[in-house]
Amino acid sequence: MVGTLGYSLLSNYPLARIALSKQMSEKELEFLLPLVYRRRKSHSPPASVHPPRVEGARMQHGIPAKNGERFRLVFEGAESDWTQGVHLEADRGVSVEKKPYKRAVVIPFMPNNLEFYISCRTREGILWVWNVWASRGVQGESRLESLVHFAGMLVQELPNGYRYKCNEGRDDDDYNDLVFRIERMRAPGHARKG
Repeated sequence: MVGTLGYSLLSNYPLARIALSKQMSEKELEFLLPLVYRRRKSHSPPASVHPPRVEGARMQHGIPAKNGERFRLVFEGAESDWTQGVHLEADRGVSVEKKPYKRAVVIPFMPNNLEFYISCRTREGILWVWNVWASRGVQGESRLESLVHFAGMLVQELPNGYRYKCNEGRDDDDYNDLVFRIERMRAPGHARKG
């Protein structure tokens, strides 16, 4: 079950289905879609609908996390006319601003609210991250999508977390549709050395 935060457009988030369009090696699949790869019973290589074309881009990213660890999500910007968002998932749940979600949550980019405090409940030790977007279907209906049509993230490691530069499902490879970072929160009482 995926919860959403503060935006009704994202209320019926369906996990994107992975369709066959080209064969990928096990190594490519695990790099691009590590969560999907882990959950599949058979590891015969499926393929994604148009995986990212930019070298080093991935579709999902796992942040090593301890049970109860706290993070800060900071939106840095979005350059798209489609609503952008971040999917966060942990095997035992995610809390955003102390509100618990059973397994996952989609946090939409809203220019008036750029910072969120996250904690995850996990046995496997990973907070999963990927970008999502809301587009308009042929009949004008709003659709929440992810993991398809050349979408991906360029992941930059930072001293205390990661920066994500995202490409939505448009065929442009600009990686500026959504930019955000996820930072580890310092444990209470943790003193700086130096």
